[in-house]
Amino acid sequence: MRILAAAFVLAAVVAAVPSAQGATDPCTPWQQKTLKSGLGSLENLEFDGTGGLLISASANNAIERLTPDGNVTTLVASVNAPGGQRVIGRTLYFNTGDAAQSGLMNTPDGTLERFDLDSHTRSTFASGLTMPNGLAVLPNGDFVVSRDLGSGTGITRIPASDPSHPQANWAKLDDQNGMAVDPTGTFLYADQTFTLDSAVYRIRISDPTDMKVVATLYDSGIPKGLDDMTIDSKGVLYVAANAAGQVIRLDPSTGKHCTIVTGLQNPSSLKFGRGPGWDPSHLYITAFDGTVRELIPPATPGRGTGKKTRNRLALSVRPKSAVTERRTRFHFTVYRLQSGKRTRLTGARVRLGGKSVVTNSRGRAGMTLTFRRPGTRTVRAGKRGYLSAMKRVRVAEG
Repeated sequence: MRILAAAFVLAAVVAAVPSAQGATDPCTPWQQKTLKSGLGSLENLEFDGTGGLLISASANNAIERLTPDGNVTTLVASVNAPGGQRVIGRTLYFNTGDAAQSGLMNTPDGTLERFDLDSHTRSTFASGLTMPNGLAVLPNGDFVVSRDLGSGTGITRIPASDPSHPQANWAKLDDQNGMAVDPTGTFLYADQTFTLDSAVYRIRISDPTDMKVVATLYDSGIPKGLDDMTIDSKGVLYVAANAAGQVIRLDPSTGKHCTIVTGLQNPSSLKFGRGPGWDPSHLYITAFDGTVRELIPPATPGRGTGKKTRNRLALSVRPKSAVTERRTRFHFTVYRLQSGKRTRLTGARVRLGGKSVVTNSRGRAGMTLTFRRPGTRTVRAGKRGYLSAMKRVRVAEG
């Protein structure tokens, strides 16, 4: 179904014509390596954290699982037009009904499904959605889905506490595709597929009427056909340009952007690696040509290899859950991982629930929060020069 959308983008192109990580120059091209091909049209990807790369396989109407050794198995069968995916804890959430016909005909046959990665139990979390394409999780645990064909629904919010009542036009923008939440949890970034200027918007999560264009990514008036996007720990966006066959690096704080990968065939989605066998400093990307590729950043000058050069962080959070309307004291410990050893790290910033704290000389920090709504919250720990760490906190109804 997404091939039709790709054709639509290419037609628009013709009509319009009469941190790089670890490198001194962030626009230095990345290398690419084919990991698997022949999988049919691929729409989206996500990592399950235990060695699997999960693929929205449009041609097979399934969620498939690719392991680092190249083995592919079907994880979830009978998925109608699978779209965006997100893994929270041990639960996979994914869109269905991401079909061009549904968008053009304004048919609300889409759903947000959930799948337990341990028990393999599947259920419908929300329904009545029109062509849900991109999927993102807001800091309070709510979901948002985008739509890039047709109009009238904008970006739809699905409250975690009341998923049976999706809120259409939470952000009143049509032709939205890829989405990413910035590391501070303040903004949602969203791009457009079929506009001539290939715009990327910044939307304030606390007030989605507050939105602005941070960049337009077209070249010489030719649109890029933007698809999915992802974001790194520094807040830099990486955007799959479906029609142009490129990956674009965008710093939304300045609007500066450049192309770091070219020659792809309708790239659709990309994310940094997570879990055993998937390098967290490398991007992994799917495409409509049925190929999964690894994108490798350039080496730091003097290091001589494309291996990641930054140390990783590890994060401990206590407690791991909270209850609404009840004050909870959280304790964090941040570690530096180097040569297989863990060392407590001072000066790391930990963010949760819109607040942040800095670790002391013992690598520890604490904060007290009261959550008003149930859902899942993300705890992030970061420090310049390190690959950030992330944990989830579950908030239950009080």
